[in-house]
Amino acid sequence: MIIGFLLILTQIIAGKFSRSMENIAKIILYLGAIQGILLSVFLFSIKANKLSNRLLALLTFLWGIFLFAYALQFEGLYRKYPHFLKVFYQFLFVFFPLMYLHAKYLLTDFKKFQKNDFLHFLPLVISVLLYSGFYLHSAHTKLELNRHPSEFYRILQIIGDEFIGLQGIVYSIVTLQMIGKYKRKIQEYESTVSKMLIRTLNIGTSLNLTAWIIGFVGIQFKYLDPGFNFDFFTMTYLVMVVVIYVVSYAAIKSPEIFKLDRAKIRVVRFGNPVNAIAAMKNTGVRKLGVSEFVRMEPKSDMQDVSPELVEINRKLVDFMNNDKPFLDPDLTLPELARRLEVSRNQLSGVINQIHGINFYQFVNQYRVNEVQQLMDDPDNSNLKLISLAYEAGFNSKASFNRIFKQMTNMTPSEYYSRHKKVV
Repeated sequence: MIIGFLLILTQIIAGKFSRSMENIAKIILYLGAIQGILLSVFLFSIKANKLSNRLLALLTFLWGIFLFAYALQFEGLYRKYPHFLKVFYQFLFVFFPLMYLHAKYLLTDFKKFQKNDFLHFLPLVISVLLYSGFYLHSAHTKLELNRHPSEFYRILQIIGDEFIGLQGIVYSIVTLQMIGKYKRKIQEYESTVSKMLIRTLNIGTSLNLTAWIIGFVGIQFKYLDPGFNFDFFTMTYLVMVVVIYVVSYAAIKSPEIFKLDRAKIRVVRFGNPVNAIAAMKNTGVRKLGVSEFVRMEPKSDMQDVSPELVEINRKLVDFMNNDKPFLDPDLTLPELARRLEVSRNQLSGVINQIHGINFYQFVNQYRVNEVQQLMDDPDNSNLKLISLAYEAGFNSKASFNRIFKQMTNMTPSEYYSRHKKVV
């Protein structure tokens, strides 16, 4: 799949998009269309996160139908069936709002479709109304108007194409910003962030942005007609096939990302403050030495911290050291606050103001320290490092390696080898 895609890309850049390459492109488009429809069936079957998954299912289904139609136009679809002209074109006004709304309802605590979300589909309604006269024409007239459009339909086509290109770019950028904001905010509440979720959304949306930058450039070349032989639109739709396969791969490999526990994200509402006590401070994670014991002590400057927060911090540090709640890989800020019998905002204020880091960093420093102590224990010399990581509260090898290196400037194996030499 990827090799075929790269081959087509190379041939297009070289200006050698021959008939055989066109056939390969059609095959890939057909495969992408089938995959999109199958993915939509899978997404419709998921009972969790119904709204976000059904929006994504509708998006992949419509995209699959559109790819079929685009591939069939090489076979003369519109020449044989003129009444399909400008029908699938309207799908383009739907794709980007559906992409954005899927991310919105997946990553926020909104449970029902908001009335103002219907405004995202207003361009579709306007376009359908403007083309209503075209749809009422006979098949012969539609073919003639397609070959030799009137001034009205020519201007309407230009405006519509330009709008679609800009829409694809703008919605992709806004969605990427939403994903980034989700990642930052969720770290205030979760000790383990779903990297698969973030990675899939980032890759899919970034590829979508790339596709529609290509498409927008293609629109300009289409109307400027500089004589440059490059099939921008086929390339755009081939990239979208890759997007479908990325989402499908994630769905097969890690279906739980489409079953995100809403209880874990109910605290995240974009555009609203999540900490009523202090502004978020992210000063980075301390780099720990080989033999340094990680003690979550307050910062030296405590003048602006209330006695109430100082007392909560004392309880927090004692609880972390004695009860070790961080050993639970699913530990969240609300859960820790409940066990300490303080409010979520108070606990967040302590971690932000006194320790100068977020909840995610705070908990994982304790986990790194726990792993270091387990490595020091001779009784664990026969155990694999990943076993020690799981015992310390990490939930995956990738997150363990990444976080450990961030906090110690060494990989776990490097730390362990160096420590053995010292001992």
